[in-house]
Amino acid sequence: MSKEKTREFVFGLLVATIAFLVYANSLGNGFTLDDDSVILNNPILKGSFFSIFSSIDTTGETQLLPFYRPITYLTFMAEWHLHGFNPFLVRLANVLLHSANTFLVYRLARTLNKDNIYMALLAGLLFAVHPQHSEGVDFNAGGRNTMLACFFSISTYLLHNKSIIRDRMYWAFTGALLFLAGILSKETALMILPFIVAIEIQALRTSAPGNRHRPFLRLVPYFAAVALYMVMRWLTLSKFGIQTSIIPGVGTKLIESLYIITDLNTRLLNDLYIIPHYLLTAIWPVGLSSRYVIPDDLNLLALPLFGGWFCILAGLGWLMTRGRSSTSLFGLTWVLLFWLPVSGIVFVPGAQLADRFFYIPEVGLWIIISDQFYRYLPVNKPILRKIAVTAVVSILLVLAGLTIRRNMDWRSNYALYVSLVEHYPENIHAHAGLGNVFYGKGTEHDTDLAEKEFEKVLAIDPNFPMIFTRLGNIKLNKEDLSGALYCYSKAIEVYPYDKEARLNRGITLEKLGRPREAITDYIFFLTSPGNSNDIPGGKEHAEKRLRELSK
Repeated sequence: MSKEKTREFVFGLLVATIAFLVYANSLGNGFTLDDDSVILNNPILKGSFFSIFSSIDTTGETQLLPFYRPITYLTFMAEWHLHGFNPFLVRLANVLLHSANTFLVYRLARTLNKDNIYMALLAGLLFAVHPQHSEGVDFNAGGRNTMLACFFSISTYLLHNKSIIRDRMYWAFTGALLFLAGILSKETALMILPFIVAIEIQALRTSAPGNRHRPFLRLVPYFAAVALYMVMRWLTLSKFGIQTSIIPGVGTKLIESLYIITDLNTRLLNDLYIIPHYLLTAIWPVGLSSRYVIPDDLNLLALPLFGGWFCILAGLGWLMTRGRSSTSLFGLTWVLLFWLPVSGIVFVPGAQLADRFFYIPEVGLWIIISDQFYRYLPVNKPILRKIAVTAVVSILLVLAGLTIRRNMDWRSNYALYVSLVEHYPENIHAHAGLGNVFYGKGTEHDTDLAEKEFEKVLAIDPNFPMIFTRLGNIKLNKEDLSGALYCYSKAIEVYPYDKEARLNRGITLEKLGRPREAITDYIFFLTSPGNSNDIPGGKEHAEKRLRELSK
C-alpha cells in the first residue's frame, strides 16, 4: 500500500472512530418517544420476514402513515431475533451506522476533491461531531431510517462513480441494488438519482464514440429499481387504503380524514422560517429541541428573518461568483435536492421541522464549508494558517462537547422533556410530553404533576387535542365529574373514534345520573371501528353496564 493510500485509510478510520467516541456516552440510553410503538410493541417486527415487505410504517390504527420503509423495519426485526431489543445493542447499531456514514462522507469529499485530503478530513469531522445530528443518531425510531438512507445514498454514488472510472458494469448493478435498499429505507434516497444521471451525462461527453451506449446501460438498473419500488409501495399502501397515487399524501382521503393538512401555500411560507433555522442551528447549535414550533405569525419575526435571508442570499452569491468551485456547487446541489422531500412541497404527516430531517442535506453543507475553508486558507502565511487551523480544531472540540451533552438529553423521555421545558418553557409539546411521562408512572404524586403539566398545555392552547383523554382520566379518578366530562367531550369532538374517551365518558355520565347518554357512549364504544379489547376490561365493562342500564 502506497503512502498516500495509507494516509487515506488512516484518516477514514480516524473520522469514523471520532464519530463513535462522541456518541459512546449514548450507549446507555433507553428508548424514547415513538420507540415503544414503532419498535418495542410493534407486532410486525415479530412476524415473518416476508410480512415486512407487505406492511406500512405506522404506529397504530389511528396513525396510519403513507410511508413504505421495509428495510428499516427489517433491521429492527433482525435485532429482535438477535437480542430481543436490548437497548445497549440497539444504540450500538445506531452509533456504528453513524460512524459508517461519517467514513462515507469523508470518502465522498475525497472523491470530489482529489487534490486536498485535509478538506475531506474536515468535512468528515464536521459530520462526525456536530450536535445537530444527535437526533438522527439518538432517536432510534425516527433516526434509523434517515441514517440508512444516508448510508445507501452515498454508497450508491461512490460505487457508480467507480463503475464509470473502471468501466465495469457490475459496479453499476451493485450501486443500483444499494439504491433500491436506500429508497426502501426512506423515500429521501430517491434524491441520489439526479447525481447518478449527472455523472453519466459527464461521462457521455468524454466517452469514445463506440462506447456511448455504456452510460445508458449503466442507468437501466436504477430506473428498474425505481419502477420496482413504486409498484411495491403502491400495492402495499393501497391495501391499507392510504395510497391512491404515487406521491405520498396526495389524493388520499383516509389520510386527509386522520390529519389536519395545512395548505401548500402555508407549508411553503413556513420555509421562510425553517431554512434560516436549519442554517442558524448549524452555525450556532445551542438550544436544540426534539420538537420545534413554527410561529403562526412570521410578521413578528420580520427583522431577524430578513437578516437571515440576506445572509443566505449573500452566501449563494459568493458561491456563484468568487467562491465558485465544482466541489462547492456539488455540495449546494446536495443540500437543495436532499432537503426537497421535507420542504413541504408534498404533505408529510408529522413535524415539518426536525433536526433529523437535515442529517443528509447537511452533508452538502459540510462539503461547502470545508472546500471554502481550504481554498482561502493562507498558504504563504504560516502564522495565519496556524491560527485558522487552531480555530477550527477548537470549534470541533466545542461541537463534540455539545454533542456529548446533547446525548444525555436522550437518556429517557423524562430527561428529554425536562430539557425541552427548560429551553422552551412556552413549547406546548414539551409540557404535553412531560405530562405524559408523569401520567405513565401512575402514582398519586406523579398524577398531580401530570395534571399541572396538562393544565399548562391548555393555558397555552385551550384546544390542544392530545391530552384531553388523559386529563379526563385524572379528573375522573379525583371525582371531578364535571371536569372529566368536559375533557372527554373535547377529546371526542377532536376525534370521534377515541374509544377510551367514549368508554370513560359513559362511566362519567352514569355517575352524573345521566344513564341514557351513557348507553349511547357504551354502544358507540362497542360498535365503532377499532379493537375494543385494546382497553383491558373495557369491552366486558361496557357490555355489563349496557345490560344493567337496559333493564
